[in-house]
Amino acid sequence: MGQLEPKALATLENAESASARYVVLDEFLAPEELETITNYTLEHEADFSTSVVVSPEVEGGVLDYDHRRSRVLMEPECREVVLERIKSVLPRMLEKLGMEEFPISQVEAQITASNDGDFFHCHSDDGNERVATRQLTFVYFFHREPRQFEGGELRIYDRRGGEEQSAGVGSYHAIVPQQNQIVLFPCSLMHEITAVECPSQAFADSRFTLNGWLHR
Repeated sequence: MGQLEPKALATLENAESASARYVVLDEFLAPEELETITNYTLEHEADFSTSVVVSPEVEGGVLDYDHRRSRVLMEPECREVVLERIKSVLPRMLEKLGMEEFPISQVEAQITASNDGDFFHCHSDDGNERVATRQLTFVYFFHREPRQFEGGELRIYDRRGGEEQSAGVGSYHAIVPQQNQIVLFPCSLMHEITAVECPSQAFADSRFTLNGWLHR
């Protein structure tokens, strides 16, 4: 069972500069659960497809290599172990995030594989009407040991009081991917994934996440 105390929690500071709230939990899954997810991912390499960007005009999203580059496996069977663990700690995590509890109408989940040169520029996860009911983002990190990639930081940007939040502008919190770690934060926060360096370019050496969203 993963530890339930957040490793990092940023809190609201003042009206002019509101620091992003997020929680990080280490050792989130049991070792055998981590192994199951890793093996499942490597066995399903052929089922991954090129990542798309959500579009209000196009069902299923659009390819935009200037904004996002990675591969994804949608709704993997192994997602349930992560979702059940999230639900078991959700009330406490929402309290720490300053969010009210909400009825979960839908859960999206995917495994993302980020290899050499892959990235995802600054965005929010509820940015258009297709995804407006998303409330909470979760990002669970895992990879083969020893780790064969660098980069791929998750950067969560602070809100700027009195102004529209700009993509990639202002202070941020950088989270370096750690094995068996999960990050949770509100879908409205701007965030990005920095470029990954993976010299071997082998799929198995990728930066992997099981990530997704809880909808109201």
